Amino acid sequence: MENSGAPSSQMPSTGPSHYKRMMKNYLIDRRYQLGWVARVALVVTIIVAIMGYFLYDTLSESIEMMAIQAMEAAALTEDAQAAIISHGQKDKFITGVVLAATLIGLVVVLSVLTIVVTHKVAGPVYKLKRLLGSVDGTHLQLWEKLRKGDELHDVFEEFAAMLRRLREARHLDIQRLESIIASLEQRGVTGEAIESLRKMGDDYRDSIRME
Repeated sequence: MENSGAPSSQMPSTGPSHYKRMMKNYLIDRRYQLGWVARVALVVTIIVAIMGYFLYDTLSESIEMMAIQAMEAAALTEDAQAAIISHGQKDKFITGVVLAATLIGLVVVLSVLTIVVTHKVAGPVYKLKRLLGSVDGTHLQLWEKLRKGDELHDVFEEFAAMLRRLREARHLDIQRLESIIASLEQRGVTGEAIESLRKMGDDYRDSIRME
């Protein structure tokens, strides 16, 4: 009897490969984005390390003072004094663990946020580079747009306006070519020169045609 369910080997994977695709989508310009991640991580590490040092040092001094007072207190038994000292050492250990966890957590969270934020800049820059590379004498169209949350919308709009001006100028060139061709045909000029002008006009039309 056939199994109506899909084989497990054909089930879509949502594990590491999906994570890699997500990271690839966000890390568009690795050098730029990871460079900012390194800077943010370094600054966070320095700040937390300095604050943690003073906090840990203050706590250590307080615990040492409590230990000295406990050892000098005649009313406390040796077991009570040992318990106070042990409790103080435990507090120091917990404080160190909390500081280390805080540092790691901040670095991870801020690194992820940095990747997300720089993605909004790196994505438009990457797209603009690709569009600039595709613009030449035979291609004056703008095929892509930025996403709503992307940065550099003003730069992209200026680029789009530049292409519009180039298309308008190309349209005027087409009109001039048509006028020249008509004038030459009225004078009885035919042959390769006219065909070359017509070919130029067709190329110009293709370059500004919005499909």
